[in-house]
Amino acid sequence: MSIFPSQSKLIEDLSNSRRNCFIACDFSPPKLDNPQGLKLATSLNPDMFSVSYNPGQSVKLNPIFASFWIQNETKISSAFTLATGNMNPRCLEKLLLNAHVLGLTNAVFVMGDSSSKTISATKALELTARMNFGLDVGNNQLDIPTNFCIGSTIDISKNWDHEISLTKKKIDSGAEFFLAQAQFDISKVVQFLESYRDKIGAHIEIPILWGVQMITKGSSSFTSIPDYMKRDLDLGRSGLDIALEIFDQYFAYGIDSFYLLPPFFRTGKRDYDLAEELISALTSN
Repeated sequence: MSIFPSQSKLIEDLSNSRRNCFIACDFSPPKLDNPQGLKLATSLNPDMFSVSYNPGQSVKLNPIFASFWIQNETKISSAFTLATGNMNPRCLEKLLLNAHVLGLTNAVFVMGDSSSKTISATKALELTARMNFGLDVGNNQLDIPTNFCIGSTIDISKNWDHEISLTKKKIDSGAEFFLAQAQFDISKVVQFLESYRDKIGAHIEIPILWGVQMITKGSSSFTSIPDYMKRDLDLGRSGLDIALEIFDQYFAYGIDSFYLLPPFFRTGKRDYDLAEELISALTSN
């Protein structure tokens, strides 16, 4: 049982949203020597926060505790991300029980680093779904079931046959939503959904929040940035204008649920101010 108020689940927020689109904004936990970095979240007003897992070897605040602080300070629901590839089942269970006590209800599982003794994101989905039914990793009865809305990721920049099979496996394992890695060619999103339907024989029925990577001059991206966008930035076009163009392309396909990634730089800095400009522009209509 949570001793703190539980926030709503992502799928509930999606259903109840009164905005013209739903935006989950990615947020990086600050380094432990600068916890004041959490306060940057208070300047943002998305529908939900998505707190990323500690990248690489950087010593940063655990995403569960970061989500708890953000959720309580902003009154906006927050999803925490766990990279399960460096955990065993019992470690995952302990983290999830801590998150449950803190009133967190939205969890995203990614693989991260892995070894023969750790678990996949798909296995993490299965274990958490069991915990929601009141069973621990050893199939023993929990005193009180957890209440997580569980999700994972889709990356359509990878081999589609493998990604389609993995996506179906994640759904069968209990995934209730997906965060999709950013893609600049929006036509590929539609092609992937069509390829999934052709291979599996059914549409993806659970919500997908499609990734939009904001860029600005000097920022980085995990996805290759089209040459014309680079040229536009060099000529003075704003990152906000480019992002709005990407959103318009998604809207044209009837897509209105998004995973927004604010610009990031090699120094680790992120431009949350620009992200809030975009959120305000999209939600004021």
